[in-house]
Amino acid sequence: MIASVREHHQRAQEKLSQKGAFVDVIKDVADRERMEAYSNNFFDYFPGNFNKLDGVIYAVGHCPPNGFPEAVKYPLSQLPLERYLNEINMHQVGVLNVFQCMLKNLKDGGCFVFISSAITRLKGQFPPFLQAHHYASAISAKDWLVEGMRHDPITTRRRIKVHRLAPVAVDSPFFDGSPRPPEIIPISTVVDEIVLALESEEIVDKQIT
Repeated sequence: MIASVREHHQRAQEKLSQKGAFVDVIKDVADRERMEAYSNNFFDYFPGNFNKLDGVIYAVGHCPPNGFPEAVKYPLSQLPLERYLNEINMHQVGVLNVFQCMLKNLKDGGCFVFISSAITRLKGQFPPFLQAHHYASAISAKDWLVEGMRHDPITTRRRIKVHRLAPVAVDSPFFDGSPRPPEIIPISTVVDEIVLALESEEIVDKQIT
């Protein structure tokens, strides 16, 4: 199992490791060449005598230097293009890279667990301070990529399940300061849901609150 994140991954990594998982972190899954090289040599990184994975987790962190207030600072009319491209890289390019590159390392009947976001539930109900429609649009596109993966001829032939978990805001240094989302859940809640998804015989598609 591989956890793919950018920032503030330590607690999730520790909790997954405590549950007996082999956990690794890739710093930039949007870099295709780096991702391909990593996946081609993946089993050189881990001890043990296994050559296939039970599951792959995609849980990208999102934390600009000044945290949440900085992330929700700009309305779309003033959003720097670089910020939107960063969202696309994390939530679309990275997702597709991990799916394509790591698929060969999964055993038949294995799974992907993609961590999405419950932010899309707020359509039409965004609080005034939450200028995060660029993020929500990238998440929505990620969700459609996940749906497409479920119908991919290779995943269906190999019985690979593609799960999606959509938590509300997860407690991390990202939310230090003000304003803060009304709902924040501990990372342990998400980890528990990941473990349940990894063990599930059915496709999991769930909002976590």
